[in-house]
Amino acid sequence: MSINILSYYKQLPIAIHKIVIASFVISVFFILKSYTNHLINQYNFDFSWGLISLKIMISYLLWLILTPLAYYLTKALQKNRVSLQLRIFKFLIGCVILAIIHQVISSRIDDVVNYINNGYLKSFFGHNNLVTLIIGSFSSFIELLVIISVFSAIDYQTKYIQNQKTLITAQLNALRMQLHPHFLFNTLHSIASMIDIDTISAQKMLSKLGSLLRSMLEYDAEEMVTVAEELKFVKDYLDLEQVRYQDRVTINYSVSQEVLNARIPNMIFQPLVENAVKYGIIPTVEDGEVNISIQQEYSSILNETVICLEISNTYNTESQSMLPKSTGVGHENIKKRLEQFYQDNFLFSSNFVTPKLYVAKITIPLIR
Repeated sequence: MSINILSYYKQLPIAIHKIVIASFVISVFFILKSYTNHLINQYNFDFSWGLISLKIMISYLLWLILTPLAYYLTKALQKNRVSLQLRIFKFLIGCVILAIIHQVISSRIDDVVNYINNGYLKSFFGHNNLVTLIIGSFSSFIELLVIISVFSAIDYQTKYIQNQKTLITAQLNALRMQLHPHFLFNTLHSIASMIDIDTISAQKMLSKLGSLLRSMLEYDAEEMVTVAEELKFVKDYLDLEQVRYQDRVTINYSVSQEVLNARIPNMIFQPLVENAVKYGIIPTVEDGEVNISIQQEYSSILNETVICLEISNTYNTESQSMLPKSTGVGHENIKKRLEQFYQDNFLFSSNFVTPKLYVAKITIPLIR
């Protein structure tokens, strides 16, 4: 049982010892505030350091015990599968209940402390006690909102750092996988062989290679880019491959104009495009086809307006034995990045629709 309780504290975004220190520091601050208030008002009785300190520390250390419940409310508010209005409603109800629980416990402990100190125990249902409970619950509610705000800020910072690290890794992988020496050697060799035979195609390849290099150099560490920016990078890459393998493959685009300014995670579509080239273009003898579709739809599963990014490619079953087996690392990386941005509020699928047609699809909330 104790192990299970400790596991809840381990899930908190702040280490438990830091929460203890913060609770102690805040308690000291409010003890000094009470003493200052006592001096300003010049009360005709001595300030009781022990009694006041005990009451204040009990109130704030009680939040230490209730922090897992406060963090549960924080995570519940962040869940995107439920509508925003319902999340806010449940969140506020949960906060009110937890604030009342905190105030009831702390007020009863205060009553016990007073009883030990002066031998008088207040009636829990007495008028003065109920008024104190109501007013104190408002204070507890504000304190709870501050705790939840701190948890939310730390969660956001953690996710931001994780996304930055993942984005940098994705960019390095893109450079390594797309622009490694073998890729550049083959591209430049194709250009060299075309110069005398097909000057126009050679010029196209040089232009596309320059555009692709410029796009990658201009890509900064932004977490989110527009669909138009992501699509430009994808087109430059695929256009270059299409010039190389023009007799083998046709590339079709179906992109809704209304989604071009929508924002998506940087380079989230790139690994799927690489797979289409690796398994759909390079092994193809003739009549290969790659289709890219980016559309705005309403998802009944996610219960909101979404962007659907889909890529399909034909598959040459005869060359299957010649290709290296997929490790699935690229797909796992896509899922991890999507989880970091959208938690569980996304859909991702990749499978063979037929033995000769492979389809990968990402469905994410529409963000403009």
